[in-house]
Amino acid sequence: MKKMVAMIVLVMLLAPFNNPAAFAPYGTTAADAASSSGQGDRLSKEQLAALVAPIALYPDSLLAQALMASTYPLEVAEAGNWLNQNAKLKGDALTDALKQQNWDPSVKSLVTFPAVLQMMSQNLSWTQQLGNAFLSQQQEVMAAVQTLRVQAQQSGALKSTSQQKVTSQQQSGQTVVVIEPANPQVVYVPSYNPVVVYGSVWPYPAYPPPPVYPPGYVAGVGIISFSAGVAVGAALWGGCNWGSNSVTVNNTTYNNYTKQNYNNVNVNNHNRYKNGQWQHNPEHRGNVPYANKQLQNKYKQDTSRMDQQRQQFKDQKGKEFPQSQKQHQQNMQKEGRLWEEKSRPERDKGYQDRDREPKERGFGGNQGRERESKERGLGGGQEKWERHEGGHHR
Repeated sequence: MKKMVAMIVLVMLLAPFNNPAAFAPYGTTAADAASSSGQGDRLSKEQLAALVAPIALYPDSLLAQALMASTYPLEVAEAGNWLNQNAKLKGDALTDALKQQNWDPSVKSLVTFPAVLQMMSQNLSWTQQLGNAFLSQQQEVMAAVQTLRVQAQQSGALKSTSQQKVTSQQQSGQTVVVIEPANPQVVYVPSYNPVVVYGSVWPYPAYPPPPVYPPGYVAGVGIISFSAGVAVGAALWGGCNWGSNSVTVNNTTYNNYTKQNYNNVNVNNHNRYKNGQWQHNPEHRGNVPYANKQLQNKYKQDTSRMDQQRQQFKDQKGKEFPQSQKQHQQNMQKEGRLWEEKSRPERDKGYQDRDREPKERGFGGNQGRERESKERGLGGGQEKWERHEGGHHR
């Protein structure tokens, strides 16, 4: 069942791969997308603002990890589905069950924040577009966040409260808006309507924010509310370097998190970010396509395999998807060899067994099967057609 759910999600993410409009931001028409190279074009600051609007007012650390996780949309979908199925697990039971999952740490950390994971897993198109933009234009994405934060400050919506601390700081010669938890050990996830929180009217009407609203938002009201506080422990290890417009990793906290939340801490997780700079890990991307050839080449993604898996999924028509194309071919070859290795008498016996039932009823061979079909009101040719089209119909 788990494999089938994963494959359905993968097909959903693969479906728009050859459609330029599928990678266009909200507010972009299909004609606009088709008139250009679509997948390879850089997005404007207005388009980027629309994509980041639902999360721009998150605390810096949570924002950073949400952006990282968005580059692994298949794992986000799996994590959201897993959390729904294990909603009753709490405390140590949840921790122990979570250790069995090998998602990227940025994805796994969002289980601590169910509202965020729910929003991202239920809006996969937006999550995928956000991740694509972040991989292609990381600095511009971070700049769009800062632009929106200033606008939210000016509207009066973004300010310090008992849940968060909002400050203006100087970093690399520029003034930036920093959002931190009021208590570093307790995080309150903000909930707001992105259409009105940045001003009474969305500043870029040609590119409205996607219809993504976290639980608890108040429609038509430009205020920020907060969910219940979450004790984060080591679950937040990301950060934002606004001077360079990049996301960072606190390697010490990150290592503590991976030790506590993975059964086998390997080199790909532990000490991955010694320099403090986050790097995308294509091993957790699965077969979700990157948005352009540059990213495909950078992360060595072979799109031909995606086409094979998509076609094979269609051919299976609901059957369990093979573990891999290679294994499927090996199994077929093995079955062929076993049959060829049988002695001729054994193969002949197999043919005889196939015809035994009609012979026992007084018929023989192919003639028996055709006469049996006629008894059921079908002609021999019609019987063959029924078998070919949809199986053996009675």
